[in-house]
Amino acid sequence: MLLREAIILAGGEGWRLKPATWVPKPLLKINKRTLIDHQIEWLRSHGFENIIVASNRSDITKLSVNYSLEEENLGTGGATKKAFEQVKGKVAYVMNVDDLVFYDPNELFDYAGKGAGLLLSKPQIPFGKVTLANGIDVIRFQQRMTLDFYVSAGHYVFKRNVVESMFPDNGDFEFTAMQRLADKKMLQGYTYHGMWFTLNTMNDLHNVRNFFKE
Repeated sequence: MLLREAIILAGGEGWRLKPATWVPKPLLKINKRTLIDHQIEWLRSHGFENIIVASNRSDITKLSVNYSLEEENLGTGGATKKAFEQVKGKVAYVMNVDDLVFYDPNELFDYAGKGAGLLLSKPQIPFGKVTLANGIDVIRFQQRMTLDFYVSAGHYVFKRNVVESMFPDNGDFEFTAMQRLADKKMLQGYTYHGMWFTLNTMNDLHNVRNFFKE
């Protein structure tokens, strides 16, 4: 049986959350648990065994994981490439610690036939869409519109040969490897229509906490 392995990119300091909180993003409390513990337990509940946390510190969880430590910020591409040194098989699930989704990650894990896959979601805007008539009369007000295009939800699956040959040693894979993979038709998108939270601001944090509280 194929070993289920995952890399959690957890090097963010959460600068956009400061000065409201100075807690590193992986250690934010969301549901009587820290964010990193929630993500580790989510992966474990779906059968992932070898979980590697890519971070600049080795004390962000007491749960049993392997660490890929960075002495300097390597970016998402460099961090993933370094963490892959601890991957035992040929493929790994890769995710941002601050992107919370609610589905079975095995669906995406089994979706890397051509080399790589990414989870896609349609984003909501936090503003009200206003439709005007005659340039001044408001005839419709729509709150929290869902846009009609897909964006990356921060969850991926990569084969080892893709990471070793196309990922930078230092830098973000979003700005380097992803377009190259698309050009070579090695990147597949998996559409996801469930809830998706990305934690960047205090408002995001409040929304996540309220969601779990309810």
